[in-house]
Amino acid sequence: MGTIIFWIIVVIAGYAVLRKFKLIPKLIGIRATGARGSRTTTITEDNTIQEWSQLLLGMGGQGEELMKTIVRKIQEINIPDAIVARKQGRLGNSDNLREFISVIHNRYPDFEFWIGAIDRAGQLKLSWYLTEAIRNRVTSTMINLNRGGRSEPKKLRSSQRFGREIGRRLTEKITGEKTPMRVSSYQMTMDDREEFGAYMSLVHQAVLAGLEEVMNSHNLDFTKVDKHTEGFLNLS
Repeated sequence: MGTIIFWIIVVIAGYAVLRKFKLIPKLIGIRATGARGSRTTTITEDNTIQEWSQLLLGMGGQGEELMKTIVRKIQEINIPDAIVARKQGRLGNSDNLREFISVIHNRYPDFEFWIGAIDRAGQLKLSWYLTEAIRNRVTSTMINLNRGGRSEPKKLRSSQRFGREIGRRLTEKITGEKTPMRVSSYQMTMDDREEFGAYMSLVHQAVLAGLEEVMNSHNLDFTKVDKHTEGFLNLS
């Protein structure tokens, strides 16, 4: 009995130390249905890590039709654990509330897709932004630095990787559910980026598929659309 109590104390003490240095996630309250910071509906350069846009000539006033088609295409792809919703948000410091399609994956709750189709100068501009819940100014600065020329993201220290792996497995064992990925874009391993990149590609393909369908219905040339995105992953 004394041995059991001893090991219980060791486990609790170890967990407390790892939590103090934020090497593992909390065991309580880990289930998330939205990105941290998602109450802030402002899209800025600081919290945007990937983006794509296209000015669509001859499609002014067709934004709502396009948005509905894109939602349908995303639903048809049926991405597991992805939540799709309509949400209002602001671009930068603008006071204008815009209508967006929001896509959040339960596995990556710190990241959120914002897809919008807004009339600009009599034409329609289709854009999407992938935002990351910025935890502090240091994280924001690091992302901007990485955006400027790092081909590989900063690797986590071995102690951080070890601690997070222990925490993830312990949490999954207790809850019986997959633990959400709590890692910044610049800290992702190659495997993280492959997994997350597949999810991003599916959303991007759904946007393009919706655009192609609407453009074809209006006898417009989809082949001229630039499909390449800008950000920390190379998507097209």
